[in-house]
Amino acid sequence: MGRFVLRRLGAILLISLAIIFFCALGIQMMRESSGGVTLSQFLGLVRRAVRDTRVYLSSLLRGNLGYVWRARGRSRTAVPVTTVLLDTYVKSMGLLLVALFLAAVLGIGAGTLAAYWEGSILSTGVLTATLLGISLPTFFAAVVLQVIEIMWYRRTGVRLVPVGGFGWDAHIVLPALVLTARPLAQLARVTCVSMSEAAHQDYVRTAWAKGLPTRRVWGDHVLPNAAVSVLTALGISLRFSLGSLPVVEYFFGWPGVGATLLTAIQMRQVNLVITLALALGLTFMFVNLLLELAYRALDPRLRSET
Repeated sequence: MGRFVLRRLGAILLISLAIIFFCALGIQMMRESSGGVTLSQFLGLVRRAVRDTRVYLSSLLRGNLGYVWRARGRSRTAVPVTTVLLDTYVKSMGLLLVALFLAAVLGIGAGTLAAYWEGSILSTGVLTATLLGISLPTFFAAVVLQVIEIMWYRRTGVRLVPVGGFGWDAHIVLPALVLTARPLAQLARVTCVSMSEAAHQDYVRTAWAKGLPTRRVWGDHVLPNAAVSVLTALGISLRFSLGSLPVVEYFFGWPGVGATLLTAIQMRQVNLVITLALALGLTFMFVNLLLELAYRALDPRLRSET
């Protein structure tokens, strides 16, 4: 287990270096996007990106990532990059946790019910709805919900939820729902398929033959054997959510990492772009590491793998 964790930490370090370099290279290429780039010019951009990577790593070791200009009313103020990171990261992770919690509860619950009543109208409806949820573009879902809320307000004069802005109140409802859609569909589908397969295994038939109650058969035999697939789907759901985060934050005016990253790219703020992209990348990689450790705790066959 120790060697496994060390290998994963080494991979995280190498990927983090790649994130820093390619972010720096991307900003350099944006600055030269006015015309075509020859091979010699591209090599020059690579050298500048390597220089920016060294400078960023040096600044990171010193704990000083520099400052960025942010608007405060009619004036502009220099704000430390670390302050921007902490402020936006908390807002993004709060939104992300709410969305993943809803997706896990509703998705796993719906998938379990669909597997329990396999072949029923409920099961067919859940699987059909999951196809729609996975296929629906994030921006389209955001626009549809905003239009529905605006039309409702025009007809009734009653505002159900705000269509934009930040707040840990009703402001979080619409962005959380949009961010929940694809993970919920993925989790429901994987849970249904995995539990249906587990329910038809020989050890489950043996449990039924012993006269065990339904709660014990599903709780002790079906669910644990489908847990690894569900955890894998949870990791994929995190990838969906992180990929959709900038779009959701942009459409709903949520001042998190994703929306700030898009603005920083537009403003060519190298240190801020690298810091925010690195924060998202590290979040995904460390969550994946925790999930892989959970796999080994649930499946004894994986513990013997080096």
